Amino acid sequence: MDFLSSFTGLDLPLWGWLIVLTAGAGIGIAKTAVPGSGILVVVLMAMALPSRMSVGVLLPMLLFGDVFAVGKFWRHTDRRQLFTLLPFAFLGLGAGYMILRYVTNEQLKPIIGAVVLFMLGVHQVSRVLKKRSTERGDPASARTNPLLTVLFGFASGLGTGMANSSGPIMSLYFLIVGLPKLPFIATTAWFFFIMNLLKVPLFLNLGLISGQSLRVNLLTVPSIALGALLGYWIVNRISQERFNQIVLGLAFVAALRLLF
Repeated sequence: MDFLSSFTGLDLPLWGWLIVLTAGAGIGIAKTAVPGSGILVVVLMAMALPSRMSVGVLLPMLLFGDVFAVGKFWRHTDRRQLFTLLPFAFLGLGAGYMILRYVTNEQLKPIIGAVVLFMLGVHQVSRVLKKRSTERGDPASARTNPLLTVLFGFASGLGTGMANSSGPIMSLYFLIVGLPKLPFIATTAWFFFIMNLLKVPLFLNLGLISGQSLRVNLLTVPSIALGALLGYWIVNRISQERFNQIVLGLAFVAALRLLF
């Protein structure tokens, strides 16, 4: 642990370093196999690091994971869905940026916890909506409702701009419009790759990305790559719904830990 502390300038307990060194695997899997499950990593990193620092550390990790996902699945992208959502997401991103300018570490931690709990609730609602749509024989019925696009686009931009944590919101939207698995993963990957690139200058301006945070990022590169490769294997071999249930259950416990 002495080397890690001297290299990064951070004095973390053993459990904190374990989270930092392995969190990238969760991002890799989230990007290439289970969109939305990255909220678990968001919560864990906010527990291991100062809240504002965790947001800055996560952004380069997410971008690295995006590269793996886009490179693998880009041919399956639903361009219509992507370009319809982006304008509203840009507005949400601006709102999230303004929030980050005025909150402290202690204020941000419960905000992240509340956002994650909201997203977990969103996931549960999505399961009910998907089931009802299937029973009606019209799983794509929500495609024609422009209000959904506005609300989910803005909420996704807000969540990713404030706490790198809007994956579940996008997952809900794409479940409602009935995207198949591979277009689901590909369109999600492109959406967040674009949004995360836009966040880089904003986070630099806020001081969330620094030399110290980038040194922490270097430690996470191997686990992100391993997680992405594991995600390639998982996506065709395990029930995504079952995996989501496990990850969301863990995220629920972690979110409560942030709030209380």
